[in-house]
Amino acid sequence: MLSITLAELAWSFLRVGLFGFGGGFAMIPLMQAAAVNEYHWLTMKQFSAAIAVGQITPGPVAISATFIGYQAAGISGAVVATLAVFTPSILAMYLLARFYLRVRADPVVQGMMHGVLPVIVALIVMVALGLGQEGVASLWQVLVVAVTVLLAIRARVPYVLLILGSTVVGMVATLAGKHF
Repeated sequence: MLSITLAELAWSFLRVGLFGFGGGFAMIPLMQAAAVNEYHWLTMKQFSAAIAVGQITPGPVAISATFIGYQAAGISGAVVATLAVFTPSILAMYLLARFYLRVRADPVVQGMMHGVLPVIVALIVMVALGLGQEGVASLWQVLVVAVTVLLAIRARVPYVLLILGSTVVGMVATLAGKHF
């Protein structure tokens, strides 16, 4: 059974790595589809926590694959999922480094790059809405989301300060028993 799970992890995260154009945020719906909906390795709440942990660790969001793999099949699952999710990117970077400089001015290549951007934005919006439904359960959390968006967009507050600030607010609200 473990070998089947490892094969499923490898196939799932190869697909995530291959079709997750636009970086980590574009990978999240693909990871959710596999980990939560298709194979049920995690609940939506666990998946949201995995993404949150992936956001606060240094490195790409795709590192959440390591956590998902660990939950599904222990250490070997973590290794398989991590290698599988990064393999397509490593191969793509190698090929891009070799060939992109030759074709970057080509109108077809430019058109492809411009065509992918709206899909990436749509995927990021879908992820935000999906995680928000699961992770924002009280009024104070809705207020933190709204204030964070305003501070990020209007005041251009550094993300690390936004994360630290919301962490402090969450700790204070929880310790104070405020679940309004």
